[in-house]
Amino acid sequence: MKTATHRGGIAWPVACALVLSAAGGLPAAPATAAGFDAEVFETFVESNMGTDGRPVYWYSTGTVKTFPGGRLLATTEGVDMARLLRRDADGTVHKASRKMYILRDPASGAVIERIGGQPNDRYFYPYQYMTFRLDGDRLTGRSTQGSGARLRTVDIGSAMDARRVGETLVFSAPNAREAPDGTGSFEMYEFWVPPKRAALEPAGLLTLTLVNWHPIGDGKPVYTHRTSWRVARYEDLPGSLREYIERRAPLYREPPRDLAEIERLQRADP
Repeated sequence: MKTATHRGGIAWPVACALVLSAAGGLPAAPATAAGFDAEVFETFVESNMGTDGRPVYWYSTGTVKTFPGGRLLATTEGVDMARLLRRDADGTVHKASRKMYILRDPASGAVIERIGGQPNDRYFYPYQYMTFRLDGDRLTGRSTQGSGARLRTVDIGSAMDARRVGETLVFSAPNAREAPDGTGSFEMYEFWVPPKRAALEPAGLLTLTLVNWHPIGDGKPVYTHRTSWRVARYEDLPGSLREYIERRAPLYREPPRDLAEIERLQRADP
């Protein structure tokens, strides 16, 4: 396993349209509003976390560049994994997820383990516990992550939009944050889910556009763009990522199994 050290300073428009068009999944007609109803909500749940409790994996690749400027700083590779924990009588679904993203030197492909002398682990999330519910024509929810004094629960609100491009459902989730020091971030997740009868591969695509501050940017904002696609099993992840997980991050082979595991992680030292 090659590693690299990056000396740095201070502390996600969708590419998949072309893929779907080439496969016959996109018509010439423009996107139309969909909103959320019971059918759209079920499509979101199935694509995002599955419906049977078995793990769902979204493999990602992308780049990290200066913003503005566009100079390539690193490539990124990772996985977001989730499972449905349970459904409540009111329709609320409970999701457990775990995700990790590594940075690689763009020339050598070596994993960038440290930046500015510090471990580069800010994109490792041992767990995220989320709930979603259909409220009229809106998707609402809450998200909990962290541990100890850093345990945080936030209201997701109803910012996620749903629209149709032909028969393909597109879910868009924007998120903007501002820090006390004046820095901040903006991210946009776009899930593209074609109808099952289309038999397209992959069965789902996801992009992330993210502008934020990261140590690799030497005190300036960076622009990250990732493209993800759903795979059926951990064994279907590329060997490049599985090798890293098995050697350095074995926790990230599957999402949390249950609420008891999440509660243990919440008590762990950050």
